[in-house]
Amino acid sequence: MREDEGAVALLAMLAERDSGTCCHSKATAEWSKRLALALDYNAETAEFVALCALLHDVGKIVTPDDVLLKPAPLSENEWTIMREHAAAGARILDRVPSLQRCALVVRAHHERFDGAGYPDGLSGNAIAFEARVVAVADAFHAMISDRPYRRALTPRAALVQLEEGRGTQWDPEVVDAMLSMFSRRTPAVSHEQASSA
Repeated sequence: MREDEGAVALLAMLAERDSGTCCHSKATAEWSKRLALALDYNAETAEFVALCALLHDVGKIVTPDDVLLKPAPLSENEWTIMREHAAAGARILDRVPSLQRCALVVRAHHERFDGAGYPDGLSGNAIAFEARVVAVADAFHAMISDRPYRRALTPRAALVQLEEGRGTQWDPEVVDAMLSMFSRRTPAVSHEQASSA
């Protein structure tokens, strides 16, 4: 991935706030790039998708510590605060000329294919395709990662969750691409390999 000075600086800030979120962002970028290529997008487009994925959680820089770093499930009020990170990330990126084109994708990475996501309730193809790719990569890596309040799922179990949300939470074409990526791998990818993608 081509390094952008603004992206490097923002990722460094995020790492200072929460190293786990920074590591998740890097893994999500790698999965997003793989997905874009599996969907037959060219290398330049795949690089752009990866850049957006790298920055998808940059809005968490402004999330309060007691929410961002809480070692337990969030309350509904805390989730309301956490959900603000998508719009906050877009506002941050909109102020960096070299990264403005990522703002729309970052804002939309928690939209759902059925329109029940946030912050704008977009659905289907109204959601930028880059955001639909990042959403699947983000969810997959989050599911296979340990959290303070739950153990990681196996890659197989995470794929089952993606398949269950196919066409409702996530774009079915992107989910199919992820499933296809794993079905082509032999032997099966280990948890460590998937997590470190």
